Amino acid sequence: MNDSQMKGRARSGAGAALILASAVLACFLFPGKAGAGTILDAELRFTYEDNVVGLLSDQPQGRGGNVSPTMMAMGGSMGGGNGRYTGAGSSTQSPGDFSATLSAEAGKYESLGKSSEIFAKGFAEHTSYDTYTDLDATIGGVSAGINANLSDTISGRVALIGKVKRFGDSQRDSTSYGGTVGVKEKLAREFWLREFVEYEINHADNPGFSYSGTTLGAGAGYELTRNTLLALGYSYLVQEYNEPSGAEMKTNTVYVSAEQTLTRSWSVAGEYDLQVSKTNIAGTSTIDDIFSVALRYSY
Repeated sequence: MNDSQMKGRARSGAGAALILASAVLACFLFPGKAGAGTILDAELRFTYEDNVVGLLSDQPQGRGGNVSPTMMAMGGSMGGGNGRYTGAGSSTQSPGDFSATLSAEAGKYESLGKSSEIFAKGFAEHTSYDTYTDLDATIGGVSAGINANLSDTISGRVALIGKVKRFGDSQRDSTSYGGTVGVKEKLAREFWLREFVEYEINHADNPGFSYSGTTLGAGAGYELTRNTLLALGYSYLVQEYNEPSGAEMKTNTVYVSAEQTLTRSWSVAGEYDLQVSKTNIAGTSTIDDIFSVALRYSY
């Protein structure tokens, strides 16, 4: 590991410690009684990717698993021509790597009546890569929105999101804001469908990493037993970069996941994502197989 990588990891690690400590402190100091109204979730996730696409390292994986009450659950320039940012083609040795992600969120929701509620929360996460430490990421932010039951079987969510991102490679340091709209249909006691659209504007220190992104996605979940959830889904992400003009990356992701509830608050999960990305500048297509396991806590 060279000096710049060590400094980047130290800076990213210090930011992670500060943000995650703040999140934990907020969990203990958060006003209100335990139970309904309180948001307090955490996850430790271990991941292996066989062809890392660094430009996607700040994007969430999959949409599987249970969710908290507030969730529905390029060559030559883009990334500076670094293969870790755009992945490797079939004729190139793929840059695989392991990573670990620790995330937490805390907040509150309040009922607006029998059929809707508003929420506000803060969140933070830190990801460390084993080899490609320039992709290490610390992300913190806030989100607020409304959940509503549109009928006995259909619910919806609208939320606004703001983030601050810090990376091992400081060129990617950025702030972003956006929003999401989601709909969920409960077709049977054990079966649901979900659709969503998300929009994000990301302003990075280096314009080559600044973009606007739109994600469309859909998923389905089936409760095999009271404690076992199976889920699968698909998402389509389009990122339009500021530099060079017209630079664009499109990513299709298919995922399948399983989650096993251990106790009222704890669960474990496994997920596989097949991610196919294409950049219009290099004209290459990249395939990344992503395997992950997670330990989750929900208050």
